[in-house]
Amino acid sequence: MAGFANVGEYANADGLGQTWLTGFRKTVASAATTTNAWIDYSYFAGSPPANFYASAPSVAAVVERDKGFRVPNVTPMTQHLKTVNVMTANTASAVNARQRLVLCDYLLYYPFIDTDAIGEEQFMTNYADDPLVPSLPRYTSGLVIAVAQSAASTVGTFTFTYTNQAGVSGRVSQAHSTFVVAGGGQVVSANGTGASYNPYLLLANGDSGVQSIQSVTFTGAGGGLMALVIVKPLFNGYVTQECRAALGAADEFRTVIDSALAPKIIDGAVLNFFAEGTQGSLATSQLVGFIETLWG
Repeated sequence: MAGFANVGEYANADGLGQTWLTGFRKTVASAATTTNAWIDYSYFAGSPPANFYASAPSVAAVVERDKGFRVPNVTPMTQHLKTVNVMTANTASAVNARQRLVLCDYLLYYPFIDTDAIGEEQFMTNYADDPLVPSLPRYTSGLVIAVAQSAASTVGTFTFTYTNQAGVSGRVSQAHSTFVVAGGGQVVSANGTGASYNPYLLLANGDSGVQSIQSVTFTGAGGGLMALVIVKPLFNGYVTQECRAALGAADEFRTVIDSALAPKIIDGAVLNFFAEGTQGSLATSQLVGFIETLWG
């Protein structure tokens, strides 16, 4: 039977060779990022390679699997996240790389949404419109992040319509603000005047997830381009200090200890981080580490 019946089976997976270790190294671009706002590490160079959400505008697409951390397919067994080990360094400063990390499975995205199209309802193309367009993979719903695909010159305001976790279409999100950014890869969702930053876009009251996005409407110009990305958050961690030759150390998280849960990883998962830089710009910083999975 797939999965672990008890902690003993979980512990024995190592001895049975039912484990996988994969490393990663991501380097944030040189454009300054905003303190206490979020960035999407999948957008930046390194290993795995950068994911620029470069496909047909406003058409639903899946992130290529090679843009995520490599993990095996294990069906009919069940795979779980065991360990996350991370460290970081920044060429500009020794104090500004502390950050909150969220490991996600990247599911579906809608690229090149024009944040200057005031009053125009920009319609997205989904599987229901064209059977050649993919539907949401692996999960029945997820949360939405807004990722800048260019620099943006001003604070924009937008809402989007979507199908919620129960399959109800035509739901309207709460109003969101974008904010001024120096380059792509920043998560551009905020409240009010664009100075209170959100990791996920806020849905209508009572909704907990999104299956697909139908349209986006801007009522205030944002001066750039963005992608809306549906993700499944799996694990939260932290980088607590700068790690260099003379100071600092890596942060290690054991999921069954640090979160009382070993998140399930579904075959085909596209894993990557997005993060909140809490001490300053993350420009030119590097995030290095590994994740370990096991299965039973």
